[in-house]
Amino acid sequence: MHTVEEIRSRRPREVVIARVLSIIAALLWVPMSGYLFSQPAYIGLLLVLYVFGSFGAAKGRQAARVMVTVSLALIYFFLLPYCWLGFYDSYLNGPGYAVMDIVAVLLSATGLVLLYQPRSNRYFHLVTVARQNPES
Repeated sequence: MHTVEEIRSRRPREVVIARVLSIIAALLWVPMSGYLFSQPAYIGLLLVLYVFGSFGAAKGRQAARVMVTVSLALIYFFLLPYCWLGFYDSYLNGPGYAVMDIVAVLLSATGLVLLYQPRSNRYFHLVTVARQNPES
């Protein structure tokens, strides 16, 4: 039985790429949320949970992977419609924000898919088992 540190040292590339894609997507969504919402604090909180979850997922924590999934679903609920509504916005940068939203959605969806790939699933399982049996 391997230790948690040994398992994490050989983590699959998928979870690392998913973390990077999550960070980039969140950075693309920050200026949009400031423009779209007069009180962007709740979207900002969701983005923080999303990014922190991606760091936890890279450590192999199943709860963090669930947090990424749930926070991303809520982010999509608020920001996904702007993918097409932004092209009809009278704001000068509306179409630019719509393109940024499309790119962020594609990056985040790719990252989410990577977190549920077979190699990632095995990694999460191994870390969970190793954390439950620390003396082994």
